[in-house]
Amino acid sequence: MTGVSIELFPSILYTEQREIILPYRSHDISKGAAAMIWEDMKKQLETLPRAQKNAAKYMLENPSESLFMTAQALGVMSHTSEATVIRLAATLGFPGFPEFKEALQREAKNQLSTFGRLTEHRAKHEQENGIYKNILFELNQSAPKLAEIDAASVRALASAICASESVYLIGLRSTRSLAVYMQYYLTWFLPHVYTPENDFVENYIVTAPKNSLVVGISFPRYTRLTLRSIEMANKMGIKTAAITDAASSPLAQAAKISVLVPCVHVAHIDSLMLPLAMANAILVEVANQLGGKALERLNQLEKMWDKEGVYC
Repeated sequence: MTGVSIELFPSILYTEQREIILPYRSHDISKGAAAMIWEDMKKQLETLPRAQKNAAKYMLENPSESLFMTAQALGVMSHTSEATVIRLAATLGFPGFPEFKEALQREAKNQLSTFGRLTEHRAKHEQENGIYKNILFELNQSAPKLAEIDAASVRALASAICASESVYLIGLRSTRSLAVYMQYYLTWFLPHVYTPENDFVENYIVTAPKNSLVVGISFPRYTRLTLRSIEMANKMGIKTAAITDAASSPLAQAAKISVLVPCVHVAHIDSLMLPLAMANAILVEVANQLGGKALERLNQLEKMWDKEGVYC
């Protein structure tokens, strides 16, 4: 990741941290202890050095965003520094920032049960509002799975997208919505992004330039044609990637790059809430890696939209 990417979209940077060795006290990061981290920050806020206080205040005000940010990104967003964030982790009793972030992510899982109890109570007092309960159920099912996301695979896929002459997003049936969504935003920056439909998938792959990327998107029950598309691309020497739910997925086993994101079930529906969030993460990482080119293109688009009166 470059310095430019930090300025573009700091809130989802996933780069590795440079460790700074600091004195620390041993901190129990077991499940029970993890639940006390935010409370510890609140209690110690006024006694922290000014820079650490600013970093802690940002995290307390933006807990969801903070869960997956790097020390560098947190430093940028809190107007402090990477070193300050790492010192804050040490002050709170952690040997390093990675352990601090891991404990925060674990706490996010634990807090869900409390959140669930509260929202269940509210649902019962809203005349058994089925719509409300369905939304809460989906949130409750999805939130604990956030810690399973592998940032390295997101970076790898974004890099492959940026480096490819053409990108083919194979999303069929319900996942076609994800493919079209990703195509819309990728074409802001890249000229050759396609979403082939059923009858044309093989045609596109057969005529694809060698420096292309085929991305299969599918979740249980996996669409056979999506898998076949990845296998065909492999045979032709074209780069392949999969956005799917697990390492055991046939798409993950066939593709060279696999981005895994859980897909939960709501009644008869395969919820795409987390896959959509993952699509957003990939799209922003692409913009991060394009750096100044992304800013230049966005500036061009904004001028065009303004000239054409695209928005009210």
